[in-house]
Amino acid sequence: MQPFRISLIHFWSACLGNLFEHYDTALYGLLSPFLAPMFFPNYDPITALILTYAIIPLGMLARPFGALMFGKIGDARGREHALFLSLSGMALLSFGIAFCPTYAQVGILAPLLLCLSRILQNFVAAGEIMGGAIFLLEHSPTKKHDILSSLYGASTTGGILLASALVLCLSYFHLMEQGWRILYLFGSVTGFFGCYIRKKFPREIKKAPPSFLSLKTTLQTLWQMRALLSIIALTSGFSYATYSISLILVNGFIPLVSSLTKESMLTLNSLLLVLDFATFPLFGWLASKIKREKLMLYTALIVVVTCIPLSMFLSGAHLVTVICIRLCLVLLGVAFFAPFHAWVQKLVPLPHRYLVISFGYALGSQLLGGPTAAISLWIFKQTGIISSISWYWGLLALASTLVIAFVSRKQLEKDHVSG
Repeated sequence: MQPFRISLIHFWSACLGNLFEHYDTALYGLLSPFLAPMFFPNYDPITALILTYAIIPLGMLARPFGALMFGKIGDARGREHALFLSLSGMALLSFGIAFCPTYAQVGILAPLLLCLSRILQNFVAAGEIMGGAIFLLEHSPTKKHDILSSLYGASTTGGILLASALVLCLSYFHLMEQGWRILYLFGSVTGFFGCYIRKKFPREIKKAPPSFLSLKTTLQTLWQMRALLSIIALTSGFSYATYSISLILVNGFIPLVSSLTKESMLTLNSLLLVLDFATFPLFGWLASKIKREKLMLYTALIVVVTCIPLSMFLSGAHLVTVICIRLCLVLLGVAFFAPFHAWVQKLVPLPHRYLVISFGYALGSQLLGGPTAAISLWIFKQTGIISSISWYWGLLALASTLVIAFVSRKQLEKDHVSG
């Protein structure tokens, strides 16, 4: 692979695409408390919020299929080709969402159009997040993989931070009712700019045989690598759930159980994301010193032990308490995700890397992580127990702990035999 120092444009291109993907995802999650009465005005506030959050996991209907398509394109035709197509589709759909009508304008058709747009956008976005990381790490020295994985992860936070800051500005100036459309237009312009950059540098064009792209061959490959798929899906689901708990669920949930407002939650969200962004390189460096597997294992184990106690303090919480809790959530999320890309890339062989990692991440993030906010709110509504919002998250943390421990043990056995 090319040394990283001669691929700086590829680094910025990969990070910009990842930033836009997470800007779009975070934007919908952050706007959900404000969009809920616009698209579901005939329901009580909690039910309307649940329905709005429920559109998030509906992307699971599309992301795995998108991962199949873009994963095979990336392995067969080249990483750059798949990434360009993915980013172009995301930009076009973001432009379309900016003009999506509300319930007051077209009735029940409004949430249906919003849902369809989100499903299509999830389909094309499936080729971006993991594909960009794969491309970046394949063109850089192995010794830099941990720090580059963390920097790529920082671009994830950069997208979320940008979305949070812009939503906060609109909320502060009371421009949310129409201003949310401007935010999607801004994202579309950013995406098209990323496409322009990617169009400028040469692409690696592969000529794989037609059978390589066949559905039968794809399904056979996925079946042969089902163990790796399960590992990637479980850990991806936990990572996405941690993000969902700390940056989506809490924004809408705390105003329902305390005197704090949506606006104060958004302000805190933006400030914590600055810390999140700044600490990614630190945890990338730490992963290179203590081994990425250990950092991820210890983080998941800490979540298992602390998730219920942390959630019990949310009821009637004051601002200082909420700050401390969300600080813990954010740092746990960064610690687990900073070395994640380097860890999963090492697990999967090169010929099918784009397909297996993208499909595994799509399954985990959408089937397991995506529904976290809706599932957690539903459990709370059924039980009335404040700690119940962390039960699902804690279960995913336990599964990830066991999986990472299993992989680490297998790797040690393999190193011992080869040694």
